[in-house]
Amino acid sequence: MGWISLKDDNYKYVVCNKCEKESGDRNKYEDYVNNKDLGDITLSMLKKMTFKNFKTTQQDSNLSDAKIASTNFSNDPKGWLLLTGATGVGKTHLAVAIAGNRIRDFKPIYFGFLPNILEKLRNFNNNQPDNYFNFLVEHPFLIIDDLGSQTNTTWAEEKIYQLIVSRHNNALPTVITTRATELKDELSFNPHIKDAILSRLIDRKLVDQHLMSAKDFRV
Repeated sequence: MGWISLKDDNYKYVVCNKCEKESGDRNKYEDYVNNKDLGDITLSMLKKMTFKNFKTTQQDSNLSDAKIASTNFSNDPKGWLLLTGATGVGKTHLAVAIAGNRIRDFKPIYFGFLPNILEKLRNFNNNQPDNYFNFLVEHPFLIIDDLGSQTNTTWAEEKIYQLIVSRHNNALPTVITTRATELKDELSFNPHIKDAILSRLIDRKLVDQHLMSAKDFRV
């Protein structure tokens, strides 16, 4: 049993038996991407950000380790994968590549840029926010891109806290990217929530953390 969302049904999130596999069997790859709510993933992103075209040859970088870890996680998702590093080192590229690998096999995936996730939670109809939030909490494979980029309010912090704690408690496969290379110093939350979030992010029993070190590939 798993969650499936329908783009053409006013973003209703419903429980469905075998929906992911049956939908994958029926639809071609592009139809799957276009018609399923996979979050902020687009065909353009999937074509541009693959494992194949992720370059690891930059001098004095450790990108190979992150690429290997990401490839392994996409094939055998256990626990969490946390990709940290400065802007432009390829965190989102690897996160999208992970999503692409799973989508090609018609396996469930939801990719959300964190500010967009929060915006969607705010803007849903009155009878929908809890449904969408539960969808995020219970999704079998969630990618949260750019933790720390959100504008913090008490409400936003509470939602992030609830999401991270809930998925951690159930050890659901999760990928998180963040520009915070020193999590304790650079992630900004109120102290009570911050300690609880950090405790989950640095849980060595569950989280495989990779600090990516390289020059900004866009420069």
